[in-house]
Order: sequence, then C-alpha cells, then structure tokens
Amino acid sequence: MVAVLDLVTFLVVLKSACCAQPRPAQDKISPIINMQLDSRKKMLTWTYTRNVSHQECTIDTPTAYSATVNPQVTEDHTYVCTFPNSVLHRGANLTVNVTCDGVVFLQVLTFANPGREGSGAVNFSCLIYNVRFMNCSWAPGPAAPADVKYRLFWASRHEADAECVHYILGPTGTRVGCHFDQLGKPQRTDNYFFLVNGTSRETAIPFLDFTPFKAVQIEKYNPPRNITITYNQSHHIIRWEHPEIRFDLSSHMLYYELHIQTPASSAETNRLRSPADRETSFQTISFGPMQFTRCSECNSGRKSLCPPRTLHWGHIWKQGLCRCE
Repeated sequence: MVAVLDLVTFLVVLKSACCAQPRPAQDKISPIINMQLDSRKKMLTWTYTRNVSHQECTIDTPTAYSATVNPQVTEDHTYVCTFPNSVLHRGANLTVNVTCDGVVFLQVLTFANPGREGSGAVNFSCLIYNVRFMNCSWAPGPAAPADVKYRLFWASRHEADAECVHYILGPTGTRVGCHFDQLGKPQRTDNYFFLVNGTSRETAIPFLDFTPFKAVQIEKYNPPRNITITYNQSHHIIRWEHPEIRFDLSSHMLYYELHIQTPASSAETNRLRSPADRETSFQTISFGPMQFTRCSECNSGRKSLCPPRTLHWGHIWKQGLCRCE
C-alpha cells in the first residue's frame, strides 16, 4: 500500500513539473503602443496594453536641448507628454521609459521634419505695437515652390492653439505675414508659441518652430506724449508723459535718452532711468550734461532748440518739438 502511495505521489509531482505553464511571451513585449507625436502642439501620446509601475518620457534634439517629464493621463487612458520649450523642425528623438512587472521597457520615436530643404519659411519675427496689435512676418524659403501656401499657428499660456485669421500677402500673393487685431488681456508672464508650416502641390514643405517668444520683449513703444520745453530765464525744463504700454515695467527696465546740443557744442546724451521722471531741468543752455541743437521745424525761421529723439530699448523717435529764439 505504501508503494502505491509513493507511485501516485511521484506521478503527481511529475505531472506538475512537466505541465507547468511557461511565462507568457507578452511579458517580453513592450506594453507601449500607438506612440505618436503632434509636432504642432509638441505633444507625445501613447497607450498601454498592460499596467505599468513607473513611467517617464524624454526628448533630445540636435540643438542639444533635452528634457524629461512625467506623463499625464486623459479620460480615455491616453498618456501625454508635452515639450513646449523644444524646437522640433531639425528633428528629435522621443523616448518613453516604463517599468512593467519588474521589467524596464524603452521605446523610441525618431521624428524628422519632412519636405524639400530650403522651402520652409525663413526670417520669422513678431512685433507688438499700439498696445493691443501684433504683426508677424516671414519670407519664403529660397527653394520654395511658386504655389507654396504658408500657415501660421500660435498659442499662449492663456490662449488655445489657433491659426492666423488675417494673413498678409506679398507681391506675388504668397503669405508672408499675419496681423493680430486684438490680443487678449496682457500678462507679464505671457509667452507666445509660433509654428509656420506650408503646403504645395509640388513638394512637402518643412515647418518652422521656435522657443517661446517672451511677449514683454517684443513690444515696440509709441513716442512719449505731450513733450514740451519751457524756459524760465534760469532753467530749461523738458516735460513729457509716458506712452501707453502693454506691460507694466519696473523702474530699472525703462529709461529715456535725450540728445541735445547747441550750435557751439557737440551733442551729448543724458539717460533718465526712472519711469517716474517726467521732466528734467538744467541751469543754462551752455551748462550741464544736456545741451540743445538746431531744429528746422519752427515756422518763424529763427534759430530753434529742440530734443531730437527719445530712445527706449533701441526704439528711436524723431521729435519735431522746438523752442525758438
């Protein structure tokens, strides 16, 4: 009887050993599927076939830019990484790194910007003016086909991605710019994101993208308002009002330069750095760091004195303000 039991036990053990289930082959297959890049939104998306315990995504570009972020998940279980500060038009490698059942998986998406070399837009720039308007401009690439049609997309931290509404056309009818007739409420932290792509029946057109534009740095200011010059027999006094500007600036960022000379002296420069400085005075025409120059705008034909220009961040305005003698 004991021998029979031993035989049964041996058979059971043998059966268990020979019939044990091997580790599923899918455990060696990456759980990452449907990996895609939206180059316009700079957004990498993918889904999983199994649960993962650790995940991150990385971008590397030829410009030596690299960033690693943690994904976000949407309601439909799509995983998303965005790289708003990256520049993609020269290509990129995007990597998703996950751990699943103790195994690390890496999946790489190599992105290339398709299209004929030299056919994309070049010389892109933008300028905010008159507080609430903005113009962006570009030029067709040297190898752009005659029928190229460029499209500008833009977004900010406070406004969703959208296409230009008012395109500016060049002499041949090609889109070479965009006019924005109403910018949103200004925020000092505004960053603008731009991308110009294109289409043609002849060839694919590569897109052009950029690091974010800091809005406060692309505003062109109007001249100071109500500039006057008076003389009280002992002092010359120049007064002005600040122009309306889109963004509030701290005192160390805003300054004026007055270039003044007399017929008997060379021009000199005086800088006023405080935005609260709305006037400056000096002793006599021949004394002090500020001097006067001849000005031709006076109708009387007599000798005249005027401050010829005011400068802020490289923007120069000629002023037709004179004091005649």
